[in-house]
Amino acid sequence: MPDSTALAWSWNAQRRAINPSNAEESAIEYLTPKGERKALAYSDLVDVVYRVPLRPRDGEARRAFDRTRLERHLRRRVQALPAFIRKRFSMHLETLDRRNPKEAVRWLFNTFERHVLRRVDAVNAQYLPQGNLPAILFPLRDDFHLLPWADKKRLKRLAYKLANLMKSEFMREFDFRYEKTADVEFSTIYAYGAIASKATSLNIAIPGWKQYCDEVLTAEDALRVIARLQKEKWWLGKLRKIHDRWREHLMIATSYVSKVASPYCSEPCLREWVAQKKANFEYLQAMELEDQDTGERTSLLDKVMGSVSNPKIARHELMVRMRGFEDMANEMGLVGMFYTLTAPSRYHATHVHSGKRNDKYCNASPRKTQKYLCNVWSRVRAKWGREGIRTFGFRVAEPHHDGTPHWHLLLFLRPEEVELATDIFHEYALQEDGNERGAAEYRFTAKLIDEEFGSATGYIAKYISKNIDGYGMDGEFDHESGKPVKEMAKRVRAWASRWSIRQFQQIGGAPVSTAGAAAARKS
Repeated sequence: MPDSTALAWSWNAQRRAINPSNAEESAIEYLTPKGERKALAYSDLVDVVYRVPLRPRDGEARRAFDRTRLERHLRRRVQALPAFIRKRFSMHLETLDRRNPKEAVRWLFNTFERHVLRRVDAVNAQYLPQGNLPAILFPLRDDFHLLPWADKKRLKRLAYKLANLMKSEFMREFDFRYEKTADVEFSTIYAYGAIASKATSLNIAIPGWKQYCDEVLTAEDALRVIARLQKEKWWLGKLRKIHDRWREHLMIATSYVSKVASPYCSEPCLREWVAQKKANFEYLQAMELEDQDTGERTSLLDKVMGSVSNPKIARHELMVRMRGFEDMANEMGLVGMFYTLTAPSRYHATHVHSGKRNDKYCNASPRKTQKYLCNVWSRVRAKWGREGIRTFGFRVAEPHHDGTPHWHLLLFLRPEEVELATDIFHEYALQEDGNERGAAEYRFTAKLIDEEFGSATGYIAKYISKNIDGYGMDGEFDHESGKPVKEMAKRVRAWASRWSIRQFQQIGGAPVSTAGAAAARKS
């Protein structure tokens, strides 16, 4: 029956229903690239929308639906892992799929999601930029998320973009503030704060930022820092460091660095270190130094190999300094103590005996573990200072099989202070997780140097040699990896280079340059 309702205005009439009267009616018309006109019916659109099944409301069907969807998500995450860690997990999943699909699903839920994926996401979060990126940096967000996959060309391109952004942003902020205040120094500091506050959101340490926050940064220092932020070379160095450490950290977290896989450092890390050393050697070999007055020339390589950059000379210098400490201690009537300091178990990615995954792992990098050891030592040193205990000696940092650092310290103390100093060290060494199993046995050890079994220099000589070039240790095997010490020495140096960890440090002595200058003045 037709509607005969009288309406005041034509637009008061009811509109046509959204649903078509016929599902075969044309819904969308479009032109193909060849110029042909085509149309999609409503029935075609319905098929597209409901091609993905709807989630059931409740019951077993809903749980099965969620489980299937999560399984698909986890399989995508396996394939989305960076190539350098994906191969092992992808091949393992394919093997399980061929053998027993149900077992493959259990591995995805019980192992990959609970352990592997959790570690990968936690490591990524330590290197990714902050979530609330400034507007000028937001276009670079994807570039930072893809840093582990980046090659040299991509890193250079990103460094170029960042340098240009910092330059243009500084000029804009400086001009804006100078126009209002006509104060050059204030405008410089203000502009530095504007660009540095944005750059810190990239999780990159910006020089001068702490001084700026403490309101002690001068305009002159701000200009020096700004010059760095506007240089592509500075950003490239920062990006390379993040790229290298991010990749290595992922390999540590996924057990690619362990006694059963690759002790101390990953295979890519070792290859890159060896390649860099080779490139440096070839560059030095091709360069010469020339005296502008006499025209005399000498090989740059000879000069470098005559310095502590030569591992042999570095080892000699360390041994001479240690021997000098020992002779001084003997004259003063001091005794030597050999301490070993190890981080709690949660800093270790894998177990030392089996090489299996450590479920206590807190996703710490070797750099973070080194910081923990430094904090423990600073508290011990401060307590010793309050108690009037003075010491000098040597410290060696070396890695466990999974790249986690630990320390060996050879210190000279007055005989009457040895017991108190050791108790203080023991207290601070076990302050964190001191009640865990094995802490009393492995976390801290103290040994009195017995002259009958060897000198103090002899105690430390082994650790100096095995962490430089393995000199004098032919035929000896590393107790953690079970491999020849000479082979492992390269891995240890590659590990120290990747994480910027200082392997050797004298405690309580003057630097070599200072001591050499004093000796020259006396002579």
